[in-house]
Amino acid sequence: MPIDPTGTQPGVVPAPEKPVTVNMKCRKGNCPGITVTIVVIGASPVRMYRCCECGHTWGINVGGSIDI
Repeated sequence: MPIDPTGTQPGVVPAPEKPVTVNMKCRKGNCPGITVTIVVIGASPVRMYRCCECGHTWGINVGGSIDI
């Protein structure tokens, strides 16, 4: 039986990705949290973050056009 270099044959399960944690102040006014995880939502122009302390979720717009 040949070896599948791409690892796509049945029985091979990819390891779950660990959420990326970054240092950022929570946007909720009374939360002391300073670490957030990046929530991955496909190819969106909005980057979503979730506070590790209180679970509050918010988005920040990224990208766009530039007039030079």
